[in-house]
Amino acid sequence: MKESYLEIVELENGDIVLRPASEDGEETVPLATLTISDDTRSYLKDRYFDLAKHMFHAGIDFVYSDESFFDEDTDHIDDDEFRPKILH
Repeated sequence: MKESYLEIVELENGDIVLRPASEDGEETVPLATLTISDDTRSYLKDRYFDLAKHMFHAGIDFVYSDESFFDEDTDHIDDDEFRPKILH
């Protein structure tokens, strides 16, 4: 079974995205985009990217822990084999 990896990257425009990692170096479509304001970046200094990572992790954990997000027929949700791996 092929594992699915996700990556969190900052784009040239400053947006931070969660997207599937590409094996061939081709840019993939983001699953989620986070825009952090200039004021927040200034306040957090170099830690703004840590904030983004924690926010994406919290979202993924929430989705995989809340069974109401999925149909009753989805038995594999609790299986760690199907949880995406995140690259930093």
